[in-house]
Amino acid sequence: MVVFLVVLILLLAALGVLGLALKIAAALFLGITIAAVAFALVGYYLVRHQLRKAQASFSAAMTPQSSGAMGTTVEVGRPTRDDPPVDDRY
Repeated sequence: MVVFLVVLILLLAALGVLGLALKIAAALFLGITIAAVAFALVGYYLVRHQLRKAQASFSAAMTPQSSGAMGTTVEVGRPTRDDPPVDDRY
């Protein structure tokens, strides 16, 4: 493998395109490296978000609720004059 790379470098140098080949190789390496780092960061933040969401759900499920909070969610109050009239004839 090393011999192949040495022969390839010598061939490229003899043809005068070694600089171009090195620029292409460096650009490919840099692009692949940036893509890998970006995927790793996105994966890290996705996993962190899911863990925090699960932790919040677990802690909410483990906290005891008071008996007053277990009642209805409908607000009950005195009727006001702003309420529209209701026709109960039908």
